[in-house]
Amino acid sequence: MLQTILLTSLLLSPSGTFVHQIDGFLEPSHAIWLPDGNIAVADRMADEIVIITPTGERVRSIEVENPMELVIDEQGVPIAGTADRPNWETEDVVIAGVPFKTSEGWIIPDIYGHAIHQYNLDGNWIGKWGVHALLPHEGEGKLHYPNAVSVSPDGKQIIVCEGFEGRLQLFDLGEGEPESAPLIANIAHFGKQVDSYKDLILIAEPELGDVYLFRTGLDVPIPLTRFGGEGNAPHQFKWINGLWIGDGEIKVVGDGNLKTFVYEHDSESPLKQIPGMVKFQKSQSHDGLSGPMDGDSVIPSAADIAVSNDGEMIWAVDAISETVTLSTIPDVEVVKTIDGFIEPQGIEIEADGNILVSDIGASLIKRFSPDGELLLTFGEKGYAPHQMYKPAGITVLDDGTIVVVDWGNHRAQLYSPDGKWQATFGRGRSWTRKKNPPPHTVISNAGNWKVTFNPAPEEMPLNEVFELTTRVEGKGDINSLRVDAAMPAHGHGMMTDPVTTLQLDGSYKTTGMLLSMPGKWELYFDIDDGETIERAQDEVTLAP
Repeated sequence: MLQTILLTSLLLSPSGTFVHQIDGFLEPSHAIWLPDGNIAVADRMADEIVIITPTGERVRSIEVENPMELVIDEQGVPIAGTADRPNWETEDVVIAGVPFKTSEGWIIPDIYGHAIHQYNLDGNWIGKWGVHALLPHEGEGKLHYPNAVSVSPDGKQIIVCEGFEGRLQLFDLGEGEPESAPLIANIAHFGKQVDSYKDLILIAEPELGDVYLFRTGLDVPIPLTRFGGEGNAPHQFKWINGLWIGDGEIKVVGDGNLKTFVYEHDSESPLKQIPGMVKFQKSQSHDGLSGPMDGDSVIPSAADIAVSNDGEMIWAVDAISETVTLSTIPDVEVVKTIDGFIEPQGIEIEADGNILVSDIGASLIKRFSPDGELLLTFGEKGYAPHQMYKPAGITVLDDGTIVVVDWGNHRAQLYSPDGKWQATFGRGRSWTRKKNPPPHTVISNAGNWKVTFNPAPEEMPLNEVFELTTRVEGKGDINSLRVDAAMPAHGHGMMTDPVTTLQLDGSYKTTGMLLSMPGKWELYFDIDDGETIERAQDEVTLAP
């Protein structure tokens, strides 16, 4: 009897079957189905509400500043508003996104759980579905920070909005056994904040409540120790909003608390991991402790702040108004404003007084003089080791090296003072300029196209799935790009069927590449201009 009940419950569990993916948004915060069958998308970073067809064709757009959520007015027009929420707690959900109510219950996206939960009208949990993306920016049915959902008028399909990835995914709603979750790789999930002191770098993983202390001095920073952790104990965190490191002292803001830690470190000592190096000292509670910090300054309304060396001025980033301001301390009188960003995020003051600002929306870094004059722009949007996606916090080491949290790629980057990429690091895999030179470039066999491609990881792995980011330059328009690989000596190709999609920045991303055997492989890039298909190719030899 028990087995029959369990089987019935399993078959009646909610599930979603992937239909297709719609890319090309900056950061969709909400998407809803309209009565006419089209879809309205609140692209908050683009300051517009976009109307698209279910296949992704753009119909029109409406300019709205920072639209977060959508509702439908009496005329059936989508407008900015606040979506309905259930009146009960959702204990199974880590962080709830914008839900959707059906005639049978509620569907709630779990942003940090990377899943979709379903409840009945009484608040009883029915089940969940969705598979966490394993590869960076993997979609096509895999979920990564789903932040909103909406069900079609006929109740058969659901939109899953993923603002972090700038996309929507459509699924058929149904019942049955959900797809099993893959093993999660040991990759970093760095948050937006970073700070440094002498040869130490401090970075947190807010989702896990962990804080990492890295030591510089080699080609890439090496983790010395980890502290904090998720939990309710005085030294632990549910979330982390800001952090700061000084001489023997570390301060971390989270959950309305300022938590102070102490450490001892000798920069002349041998480089090794030191468990227990950081010790918890005290926790102070205050409602205002929910923002970024620099020393003793915390501004909850700012995305990031930087205090001048003399302590008399403070730079603050206002992501909503898309500006950076300089104010006096302690009266906070604004004396200078810098604009021209899509969405600024991180800020740091260099030794010469120049200002570095990261732009999450544009995926680049800008350097300004103390007077606000633009001096330098660097950074390239993408997913390869030398590229960045949604750069956030910035800090500068004593030798002028610039450290940027490559938040959208779950890692951190090192740049020389003149803005040249030097290295990329996380908690495990790392890349350096010496071992991983800038991208590979080949000319098509007929000479009409230049193809530049970046594998991720840079060193193509043996028998592990990886991806390619490709750019094609030449005369004429490109209808499509097909990417494939084969081993001519063995007479076979890959065991997988890669998928290549056009990105918003004009590049192509190919997922599902798998070189399963050691030996010589040929990589094929077939460019179709609508009349002729022309091939560019390169080769790689993998050691056993």
